[in-house]
Amino acid sequence: MNLTKIVNTSRKIQLSAFLLLTTLLCYSQTGQIVSDSIQSKSLAHTITQENPVRQLAIYLPPGYAASTKRFPVLYLLHGIGDTYEEFSGDTIKNNNIKDLMDAGIVANKFEEMIIVMPNENTNLFGSFYTNSSVTGNWEDFTALELVDFIDTKYRTIAKASSRAIAGHSMGGFGALTLAMKHPDIFSVTYGMNAALICFCGEVTPNNPAIVKSVKAKNIGELLATQSSIAVGLLTVAQAFSPNPSKPPFYVDKPFKMQGTKAVPDPEAYNKWVASNPVQMAERYKANLLKLKAIKFDLGNDDEYRFITENNRLFSRKLTMLKIPHQFEEYNGDHRNRLWGLDGRIYNDMLSFVYDNFGK
Repeated sequence: MNLTKIVNTSRKIQLSAFLLLTTLLCYSQTGQIVSDSIQSKSLAHTITQENPVRQLAIYLPPGYAASTKRFPVLYLLHGIGDTYEEFSGDTIKNNNIKDLMDAGIVANKFEEMIIVMPNENTNLFGSFYTNSSVTGNWEDFTALELVDFIDTKYRTIAKASSRAIAGHSMGGFGALTLAMKHPDIFSVTYGMNAALICFCGEVTPNNPAIVKSVKAKNIGELLATQSSIAVGLLTVAQAFSPNPSKPPFYVDKPFKMQGTKAVPDPEAYNKWVASNPVQMAERYKANLLKLKAIKFDLGNDDEYRFITENNRLFSRKLTMLKIPHQFEEYNGDHRNRLWGLDGRIYNDMLSFVYDNFGK
């Protein structure tokens, strides 16, 4: 009998069992959502009296508390009328970022990362993540202040190759345009059903909702339209064509009434055109080519037809400019395919982001 061999074999078995147990304990742990807030200089003293203290929900992965390791970061932006709770607040299983991240880590679908979900709603429902002389400098807040705050307070890998930005609807617009403008800060971007605003689909002067929006003289009349398009026109105007001297909305509307019809108002209209990512791509071509990975998608049954039309146009423009990107249409509407273990956040967005981080 070879006693030494038996002892060595026993030790190997014990070591294997220990490693297995350690792995199981690690994967049995879950990440956590922590609440935080940031006092923003970019959003202080706004004409629309936005709150400069912005709430954050932050997903910290299972390994965060038990190590000194640093992690890549995804900045995840919500849509118009929503807050960070679009991603963090739902208690239904797998209908929130924590459940999906925990499940993906256990399944080895992707590895650990920090996810930052800021509240960038405004008093009129949305910032569009754009600098505005009326609602505040949301681009500066997101790309500069917020990133610096997170890098200072949390254990991040503080470089562009380990930062991504993604979002849904208005957040998709923000993710694509902020990455386009700041490739020194973000290297990966993903727009889900991105609300790339254009004068197409429903956003045309022959839409009765547009006429109602143009005619609205105050917030009460605007909300009385009960139209997301009518309200959204003014929300976007505060981002794209703000005017501090024109209460109560403090905007120049892209359309004006000419008799009983709405027609383009050239100065404001052209500001909106310049804010369309299809037009921006030409100006920011050099920046777009610096990005490591670009992807955006849409449900081909999206109830907002301007989203369908303009995402297709954006893909065509990027192709024409020879900018590498991925664009995907899928069977779904604006929200119905996002959540769950068979949803696009889990199977597409999170996987795409992690796969393109500079490890």
